[in-house]
Amino acid sequence: MENFYEILGFFTEREFSVPMWEVMVYVIFISFCLLLGRFRLGLLGSYCFVFYLGFLSNMTLFINMFGEYTWGMPVYVFSGLSMFVIAIIGFFFQED
Repeated sequence: MENFYEILGFFTEREFSVPMWEVMVYVIFISFCLLLGRFRLGLLGSYCFVFYLGFLSNMTLFINMFGEYTWGMPVYVFSGLSMFVIAIIGFFFQED
């Protein structure tokens, strides 16, 4: 239970910042996907954006909190990348 409070404190005491240019690129990309009817591509783009913000841009905060190497980071990266590959494979199958 102590780890739960430590993780909860990590998210409530920190401020995550997102650069404005990244938000604008995301909004423009998603807008074009919605306008062109490319819903799968829009969902994949949203997933990549969340994965990037959740891990890659805040990786130093996670390393400072959990230490240099924990089992959670490789599991997070492996899960995220495997879901990305599965989504790409899904693009090759057409719906009837």
